Amino acid sequence: MAANKGTGTSGWRWLGLLAAVCAPPAAAFQVCVGDVPVPPFISGDPRHPGTTERLMVDAGRQAGLPVELVRWPARRCYEQMRLGLLEAGVGAAIPANLQDFDFPGHPPGDPQMRIARTGIVLVKRQDVAVLWDGRKLALPQGQVPRIGARAGFRASTEAVRRLGLELTPGPNQSAQVLRMLQLGRLDLAVLVQDEAEALLARPDFSSLTMMDPPLLVSDFYVMTLRQLPEPLRQKVQRWWELMAQWRDLPAYRAPPSGP
Repeated sequence: MAANKGTGTSGWRWLGLLAAVCAPPAAAFQVCVGDVPVPPFISGDPRHPGTTERLMVDAGRQAGLPVELVRWPARRCYEQMRLGLLEAGVGAAIPANLQDFDFPGHPPGDPQMRIARTGIVLVKRQDVAVLWDGRKLALPQGQVPRIGARAGFRASTEAVRRLGLELTPGPNQSAQVLRMLQLGRLDLAVLVQDEAEALLARPDFSSLTMMDPPLLVSDFYVMTLRQLPEPLRQKVQRWWELMAQWRDLPAYRAPPSGP
């Protein structure tokens, strides 16, 4: 009897080990980073992730959160998050996002919990005179400027509305917005500064120039659904904390701009 009991105990141990080995991996936690490269933060290339993309994945691994980066147009990201079909995305702590999603920090959108900080800038044609001093925006004849940005770029909408103006609906890609500007269908375009610098370095956009100072300097965060299960919420909280701690480490720090 004793031998049988020992054999049974050993068998249960093997069954437990087998169950652990055969258990399905944890479901991926999907984070939408958009489909527009914003170097050095977002590369647009899964084979060579940007600094912020690596930060999200590495901190997620440490927090026990298997992060999967999703590269969809920004508008689709917001729609899927509102429907509860996507757990997280990248965005600025503007009123519309704070109303719809959860942000890290107390209060939500604490700058210390950001994953990136960058300027939001205006781009114009070099042959067009535009007055911009950081507070007032005007065209020579006093007409209302036509300002465009890529679809789903919520932070640009907020920045332009601070000037008492509205954005012209734009396509999904910033390069297409710049082509509209070149063709005279827009007077100005709004882009993330790092994105603008990369695009304006291309010969086909040599007729355009970035204006100074930026419309605003904005912090970006990983925002999540409000309806996350509590065990997952605890992992997300740890993930947020790790990203804030690691953000300025050399491996994730954006290189200085300029020559």
